[in-house]
Amino acid sequence: MNIYEMAKKGLPLDDVLIIDCHCHMGPWQHFNVPKGSAEGMLDSMNSLGINIACPTAHAAIGPDYVLGNNMVIDAVKKYPDRFAGYITVNPNHPDDIRNELDRGFECDGMIGIKLHPSCHGRTIEHRNYDTAYEVANSLKCPVLIHVWGRGDVNMIDRVAARYPEASFIMGHAGADIDAMEIAMNIVKKHENVYADIAISRAREGNVEWLVNGAGSEKILYGSDMPFFDPRPTFGRLAYANISENDKRNIFGLNMKRIIERYRR
Repeated sequence: MNIYEMAKKGLPLDDVLIIDCHCHMGPWQHFNVPKGSAEGMLDSMNSLGINIACPTAHAAIGPDYVLGNNMVIDAVKKYPDRFAGYITVNPNHPDDIRNELDRGFECDGMIGIKLHPSCHGRTIEHRNYDTAYEVANSLKCPVLIHVWGRGDVNMIDRVAARYPEASFIMGHAGADIDAMEIAMNIVKKHENVYADIAISRAREGNVEWLVNGAGSEKILYGSDMPFFDPRPTFGRLAYANISENDKRNIFGLNMKRIIERYRR
């Protein structure tokens, strides 16, 4: 069963579908990542009952997007029922963006695009990203973007308006309190904008705060695994003071609906 069939059918564990929308893979340059391989991530996923992880490789957001994309493609091919990959593009190589997207989307199980403006040194609205946004708009696929601060959140507001058929996921929900407040307004303003809970410095009660501010239908479960241990974020959501229906939406149903929109 491939990821498209799974997205339509779901893989219930205790009747809860869990999709981690924001993951990485492989080694990181600044510290050890003990479970960075596909197999290591599967071990972590199995310990928590995560059905599907959506990774982009650390190498891809760093010095070698081709190497990183190959790593994710290999994992998707080897474990098609557990990984749904993002194709990462580097705006510093604009002439290869369309070719890399075409190459990546040839693989069943690659379901979206990942952008990391901070690591690649370009803003979210930089013209070199236009090709990626145009492809996402055409395919109705998700674009996971590292969004850090008020400036990034405001750029998502403008980009999402220009490409209404793409689904934009604000990684880290804006990262700081001021940015998250704006992010919740942007999420409510645009049908095609979501925020994930992969938040590096999470304050107590932030899941409840995001749900109250934006609605559980627009918040996604993301852990930043294996860059971070996935268990704290999992626990923040599992034990949040929100309804069971809200938890089901965030844990997997929202991302399932996003994947279902993707048109190959």
